[in-house]
Amino acid sequence: MNFINRAFKNVTRRPSKTILLVLTFFLIGNLVIIGLGVSSASESAKILTRQKMRAVVTYGIDYDKIWRYVEEISDEDELQEFYNNYPRVKVEDVAEFLKDERVKIANSISSNMWYQDEDKSLDFVHLNNEREQNMEDYGESCWYDESGGMSCEKYQEPVFFVKSNMYPGMIEFEDGGYQIVNGRFYNQQEIDNGEMVCLISEALAQTNGLSVGDSITLATNYLSSYIKQSGATKEDIENSFEVIGIYRHNSPLTPDMSNYNYASPYENPDNMILMPTTSTYMAQLSLQQKQWEYYQQQYPDEEYYSNPDNYPTAENMERNMYIENVTLLLDDPLNVDKFVDDYKGSLSQFASLDANNDEFNRLAKPLDTLSMYANFIVWLVVINAIVIITLVTALTLKTREYEIGVLLSVGASKVKVIAQFFIELAIVAIIGFSLSVVSGSLIAKRIGNMVLEAQIATSDVIEEEDDYYINYNDIWNNDYSTDISIDDLISEYEVKISPLIIAEIYVLGLGIVLISVIIPSFMIMRYNPKKILMNQN
Repeated sequence: MNFINRAFKNVTRRPSKTILLVLTFFLIGNLVIIGLGVSSASESAKILTRQKMRAVVTYGIDYDKIWRYVEEISDEDELQEFYNNYPRVKVEDVAEFLKDERVKIANSISSNMWYQDEDKSLDFVHLNNEREQNMEDYGESCWYDESGGMSCEKYQEPVFFVKSNMYPGMIEFEDGGYQIVNGRFYNQQEIDNGEMVCLISEALAQTNGLSVGDSITLATNYLSSYIKQSGATKEDIENSFEVIGIYRHNSPLTPDMSNYNYASPYENPDNMILMPTTSTYMAQLSLQQKQWEYYQQQYPDEEYYSNPDNYPTAENMERNMYIENVTLLLDDPLNVDKFVDDYKGSLSQFASLDANNDEFNRLAKPLDTLSMYANFIVWLVVINAIVIITLVTALTLKTREYEIGVLLSVGASKVKVIAQFFIELAIVAIIGFSLSVVSGSLIAKRIGNMVLEAQIATSDVIEEEDDYYINYNDIWNNDYSTDISIDDLISEYEVKISPLIIAEIYVLGLGIVLISVIIPSFMIMRYNPKKILMNQN
């Protein structure tokens, strides 16, 4: 172990040279710490913000792509053929997605406004707002009769909002927006069979004294003259549903909301009823059949009505139900991008998987740029450090050729000689980097915040603040993506010198030392001891 002792003695024997090298490594260490700290903070801010976002992927049709495709079609027959086979969401694809262990819930939501039955057996939850108090005075419903004249009658207000899903479970329950307080959600068998089951809100159940197992009667429409002309009766629009669950929601419509006074009863979330999409189809089937038969008589030459396959039945339910899109809730927001990459190659021409990344990527652009610059600076410093320390080491070794020749002539191996020089430089580097860890930790946060502010100021992500905040309840909103702002990203940005960064500093430092010693050592160690000593003489 003599070479280690010699290394320590050489470090202390030349204090001025040692101090200069310590300062060099100290400056290098500070720059590397700041660069790594800023880069780590940028990536961490993106990850933490992403983890706060809902882990959703939307499977649907890319209408922009369809529009561009249609624009290029000049042949009318080809265009008509395309429209006859218009791209649709494939339930087979969704079934494949649901097999993936990363997928928790699928939402394919349809929304309808429904009515009280003729006997008004089910009362709605009243808001007692301005609109409700004047419901009897609201508008007329008008249409053209057979003679071409205009017919009008008083419009009947829908009072219930039916939200249905093609799949068991809903994202709202998984996220805690809805909670089942009694009973259960509908299952796959009830969806497949189109069974008349539903869940009602806790407020609606209390208003009507209902509990799980009771039945309610709902009307899909009201018997207007337009409906009656097809021969439809009360039995065609009214259906009985079994209450299999009672749920609570956390989005009440309150008097302080901007749309409270003008909200219809169906816009009150307390009047929202949940059921399978197939149940809504079966509930409207009888009326649709009556209307199809009526219009077939009115327009016997129409291609649609002359094709018996278009007649609505329970058997062709799946073909007649149009799925606009399906939102998939994954188990982890960090799995979203990988999930999209795994499946996008197997989709049909006009299908798409949207991870709602556009806004996130736009807002994260300053952090991406900052991280890129920080990494560039780190590697620039490291490369320059290798060049500088290599030159210094080469000059040092040149002045110590005699020492090297003597050591080799007395039997010291070349490896041990190189190891001695490595240890000498490593001791100096460790001292310099240790000092830089202390100072770098103090200044990295301030410098990191300064460069982030400068980067944001020169980017296009600064958002104008609204003059006022609209407190609004929208029951039609089925967008499950998470709204984020640049402030959300900045709030997660914090430059911290973690133990991992400190470990990286020492690894980089020792790597610089190793390269800086090995390169010039090759120039000297290629000679034998005799030649080295003769050159000195």
